[in-house]
Amino acid sequence: MLEIFVCGENEMTHRSGSEVRVRTLVLPTRWSRTEYDRLLEIAQHSDVSAAEVLRRLVRQSHTQLLPSRQLVHDVRRIGQNINQIARHANTARSVQLLDELESAYADLLAAVRRMLAS
Repeated sequence: MLEIFVCGENEMTHRSGSEVRVRTLVLPTRWSRTEYDRLLEIAQHSDVSAAEVLRRLVRQSHTQLLPSRQLVHDVRRIGQNINQIARHANTARSVQLLDELESAYADLLAAVRRMLAS
């Protein structure tokens, strides 16, 4: 479960004026040591705070930063179908199976393009 804390203006008087006006949500998260070290490394290299690194990532990202589970499932399923068709085509030396393989490959390519476009 994701918890978000909303801070009132009185609680933020020790912060800069822009943060009082704009940034009122606090989002606690859990990190592995490796993830946290990587975040700090990026922040240090960029000469900004870790929070600013995360804010910039959100502002610059697409709506679908990660492919959906359904899309990953569909791409895997199509890939499995292509492998089965390829095995049959190689065994039977069938032109019809090669046509099916080409069609399955086109489906896979379309799914990957949808994933990259989103």
